[in-house]
This record gives sequence, structure tokens and C-alpha cells, in this order.
Amino acid sequence: MMYFKFLFFITLILSTSDSAFSQTTATVLLRGNHFKPYFEEVTLPYLESNNHFDGYFFKIVKGKSDEPISINEPDESLNLKAATAYYHLNKARDFWVNEMKSEFVKNLPKMTVRLDIINKFSDLGHYQHESIEPQYNNALSIPAGVPMEGVDIPAWGPEIWFRPVKVIRTEDLPANGLGTQGNPLSKYVSMLSGPIKSSATNRFIQITLQKLFYPDSQKAPYKDLILRQFATLAATALIQEGVKRSDKLFIEKYYYLDTAMIPEIIYHEFSHIALSDKLALSLSTPMLEGMADFFATSISGNPHIASKIKDYSLSMPKNAKNKSTYNPIYETNLFANSDFVLSVLWNLKQELPETGNRLIYEARNRLATETSDIRHDLIGSLLEACYQICEYPRRDRMKMREIFEEKGF
Repeated sequence: MMYFKFLFFITLILSTSDSAFSQTTATVLLRGNHFKPYFEEVTLPYLESNNHFDGYFFKIVKGKSDEPISINEPDESLNLKAATAYYHLNKARDFWVNEMKSEFVKNLPKMTVRLDIINKFSDLGHYQHESIEPQYNNALSIPAGVPMEGVDIPAWGPEIWFRPVKVIRTEDLPANGLGTQGNPLSKYVSMLSGPIKSSATNRFIQITLQKLFYPDSQKAPYKDLILRQFATLAATALIQEGVKRSDKLFIEKYYYLDTAMIPEIIYHEFSHIALSDKLALSLSTPMLEGMADFFATSISGNPHIASKIKDYSLSMPKNAKNKSTYNPIYETNLFANSDFVLSVLWNLKQELPETGNRLIYEARNRLATETSDIRHDLIGSLLEACYQICEYPRRDRMKMREIFEEKGF
């Protein structure tokens, strides 16, 4: 009897060790010296079988399918994408479990990861119809959900969606979207034009009402006053158009981004999931995106995100060494994908290399996705977290304040 118990014990140990995992290899995209991309055959960790991209922690599927992609998938492009996403997602998970000691990540159920999905997300029905604004060139981390009662849609857990790549002329991108990331002048003009147009329109209404009801109160001819407002609107429109035409001085003529093939974007999306125990996946804000960017750079060990990769990325990359200083405009969601917050957190880690990751991670406990801003909430949370994380809080908080002052706070 003792012999059989011993055999069972040994079998149990082996079944939970790395040797129990499938030892399947595949070609994936990696970053090498100077952040240059290259392809290499690697062993895919934690696979449950030799036949599909289906592991203990991640299942890679195409679109809305629930069936894992075959390791022998005949579409070489899809096969490469599935292998790359699977490999780097496990690397990201290992970081959060082993280095950040996240019990939340450790206990996450197996996650479905969708490639080439064009549907928009619906918090009630999981997917919107394919015809409603098909999505390309981005990635999305979605929260778990339960559909409306009476609807034949099963509940789903947290997922990561990688959109298909699509080449787009940069000038055709929306003014408030990805097209403004590489041109700082476009960002400011876009932000300022709204209030200017609103002010001119309100002034036009005010002048007209004065003309109708209090004509004697106007100190200048009605015609001259009206022409001034039209001139303001026309000048604003001309400036916006001129700035848009200057995009070629700042960004590439075309834009495309195959997010499932960019390691640091994969790390970014999984970091959103890892932070979602406190920071809800409900809204894209500068604070939330900046924190996910920071942990992506911590996993990759490089300050750059989405640097150019031939055939996969011709986009506006982010740089944690950005020298820009604080401006209230960075609080707006138009700048959710800027690298300002990333640069603040990166500088903090360079000054406090031993505690930087833990300090920033601890700060999330005092933040909320919908209500937290950068200047007050993020900075205040970091300083407060130092009392718990820093070995010498008084000294380290002084260093932190110096960094924040250098960044314009």
C-alpha cells in the first residue's frame, strides 16, 4: 500500500512540473541587441498538447472562434502570429507572477486571446456585429462579463483581442485618433480649436440677439462684428488644415500596426489585465495607459514601445525617455496614448531601481480608472506608496519630488 502511495506522489509531482508540459517548438519574433527584431525557433512554454496553441494559461483563437489555432495551421502568417503572441504572453505572465508576486495574476483562469478580430466589444453581448465600425491596427483588453438575462450568449472571462493589420494613409486617420500621435502640433491645435470655435459661435449668437433686442448697445456695426466671428472660424479651420498637411514632417505617410507581432504591445495588454484587480478595464486614460506602458518596458527591458518592424509596425512609437514636461492638456483622453506618463514612471525607476517596480505597482491601490488624474492622484499615490515600499522613505521621497519637479509638476 505504501508503495502505491509513493508512486502516486511521484506521478503527482511530475504532472505538475515543467516536464509535464508539451515540448513543442515554433518560430517567433523576438527583440535583440539595440531592440532589433529577429526570428528564432523557441520552445513554447506551458502547452497542454503538441497540436494547438492551447496552454495552461492561454488559448489562442482566431476571431470569435472558441477553438484554439492549430500548431500546423497552413496560414503561415497566422501561425507565426499565434506563436509570437503565445510566447510573449507567457513571458509577461512569468514577470507578473515571479517578479511582481501578483497573487491576482497567479490565480487568473485560462485566458482566451483572439487574433484578427474586427468586432467592437460589447459589455452586454461580448461582440458587436462585424459591420459596426470594423477595427484594425490596435489591441484591446476586455473585462469578464455576463450578458443580459434571456440572451443566448455564454459568460466570458477576461480576454485580450489583437486586431488585424490594415495599411492606412496617415492623412485619413481621424484627427482625434492615432494620426495625431506623432505630430505634437496637431495635438495642441486639435485641443484648442474646439474652445475657439465654441467661443466664436457663442459670440455670434450674442451679437445677433443684441441686434434684435438691444441694437443701441452695440458699439460697432453688426456686419463688422459678425465678420470677425466668421474670420475666427475660417482662420481656425485653415490652421487645422495646414497642420494636418504638415504631418509628413513628423510621421510616416502610411500607418499600420500588427499588434500581435509586437512583443512590447503584448506585454502592455497583459499588464492591463494584471492591473485590473484595482484599475478597471472600462476606459482608456493617460494614467492607465501610462502604467501599462511602464510595465511593458519593465518586461522588455527597453524604453521603447512599438518601434518600427518591417511588415508589422509602421507607427508612431513611444519613448520612455521623452523629455516633455507636464501640461494640463496631458490629462485629456486625447493623450491617452502619449508617452508622458511612461516617461515620468521610467525616470522614477531609474532613480529608484531597487524599489521602482514595487512602488509603482503599490500606487495602483490608491487610483481609479475613471476618476484619477496625473498631477494630483498619480503623483500623490506614488509619494504615499513610498512610505510602505521605500527603505528610506524620507530620502527617497525627496528624490521623487526632484523627478516630479523636473517633469514640470
